[in-house]
Amino acid sequence: MRYGLFQLDSDELPVVVRTRAATTTSTAPTYIKQSIVRRKRVSSNARSTRPDLCFARDIIGTPFRILPVMPPRRTNPSPYAKVDRYRELVTKASLALDPLSSDKLSTARSSAAESFVTPIQREMEEARRFLESLTISKPQAALARDKDPDAEIKDALKQVADMRNEHNKKLLQIQKEKEEHTRQLEERKVQEKKEKEDAERQKKEQQQAKPKTPILKHTTATPIKTLPPAKLTEPSIGNSSSSTPAAEEWASNYRKMYTYLMSDIAPTVKNNKTNKDFCFKQRGIIVRSFGQLKDSQEFVSRISGTVIQLVSQSPTGVEQWMLNLVAKAIVKQAEKEVSVAHHAAFPLAAATVLVMRRFPQLADMLLVRLVKKCPYVIPEYVARKDGQSVEEYLRSIGYKEKDDDELETENIYVERMAGMIALFAAIVQTADASGVADAQKHPLSIHLGWTWLARMVNLSPRAISPLLVHTFLSIAGPSMLAAYGKQLHKLLDVLAGEWIAEIKSSKDPVAVAATSNLCGFLDDYKKTGKFKECSGRFIKHR
Repeated sequence: MRYGLFQLDSDELPVVVRTRAATTTSTAPTYIKQSIVRRKRVSSNARSTRPDLCFARDIIGTPFRILPVMPPRRTNPSPYAKVDRYRELVTKASLALDPLSSDKLSTARSSAAESFVTPIQREMEEARRFLESLTISKPQAALARDKDPDAEIKDALKQVADMRNEHNKKLLQIQKEKEEHTRQLEERKVQEKKEKEDAERQKKEQQQAKPKTPILKHTTATPIKTLPPAKLTEPSIGNSSSSTPAAEEWASNYRKMYTYLMSDIAPTVKNNKTNKDFCFKQRGIIVRSFGQLKDSQEFVSRISGTVIQLVSQSPTGVEQWMLNLVAKAIVKQAEKEVSVAHHAAFPLAAATVLVMRRFPQLADMLLVRLVKKCPYVIPEYVARKDGQSVEEYLRSIGYKEKDDDELETENIYVERMAGMIALFAAIVQTADASGVADAQKHPLSIHLGWTWLARMVNLSPRAISPLLVHTFLSIAGPSMLAAYGKQLHKLLDVLAGEWIAEIKSSKDPVAVAATSNLCGFLDDYKKTGKFKECSGRFIKHR
């Protein structure tokens, strides 16, 4: 028989039956009560022999086996606590039943079983129907995986791709942050450099405003005294234009060449976008290269090689303009660096000569730029014309405008002119100093230096003349002496006599200070018979 969850075999008795039997002992017939009383007297030996059976089976006559008694769980109530309690009550009722059986007891047992099993069975049936009504569906992702066996692999690959993309985004962000940081550092350096230059310029201008403050300093073989500040006025010695006919003809050729460059070559380059972009890009590299020069043969060779390579890559018809840009960068470096440190002219001249040997046309381009910037390279003294203002005249002899549209001071102008003469002297003596005697390999040889010095002595001096001659001799003097010997000695005698005497009659502060330095330089030469080597004349091999 099957009662709900309980399987009633021939030797099994459900707990609920025992529980119901135990609860109905109080209403049992008299003979049952009497049997319960008699059962109490049964010795403990009878119970111990059959511990897993209840004596109610013998009394009632049922073939059902009574389950062993389990100790009640009182400390921790659970769903099985009632079962344990029912089992205990049934055991007690079984012990009290009379061993005799009757139909009434069988009927009572069946009724008790039905009354307790039926509710449980009904409850279990309801639970079964409730569970059957529940619908459990798999997630869409699981269903998709069931349909496509490779879905998991695809999901994994997608996750890997997402992780890679996220990683690449992070790397890109880090790279952008580094570039931004580097850009900010460069801007800060440029700003600091500009502020430093502005501070130095202001300091120099303030010093120029004080009559007793030293302004002009030169790094030459013999220290030159500083020049006192002077106002923007025309030269006080010689008011007329002065130059030799040969020098004027020589300068005229280079002025015509400059006009040709600006009128014919420049439009050809600027109207062609490819050539224009090429020249613009290479010009920046050339300027930076010359700015990195140091007193080292390694630097000189590397930078000259870079410039030669850039010019060699020029498109058709652009090489001449590129050489013009190279010459412009060299002169600009002389105005900026050599003007305050004359020994910087030697590595710049060495690099220039190396490029000139590869491209001899650079010599003409360089002289075009020097004649335009510094008329004293010719040499030529330009006089003020009738009706010409002081500012117009100063611009005609090479004065530059500052950022505030005002002309530079005379001391700064003199420094720039001396810097370009120093470059000129360093270039003409470089061939001799490097051991190259063949003038064919060096278009601007020492002979051009002799021509310049002779023309300067043959002209009436100006206030700036002693400074320029002193600068030239302090740099190219040893090479001139080695090339011309006694002829140079005779020329220096004329220079120290009549030429300097004409300057001494002037009260111009620039002329007086420069003349004093030149006289000391010539006195040292007369005592020793040689010129003192200028620092940096020979490039170091390192």
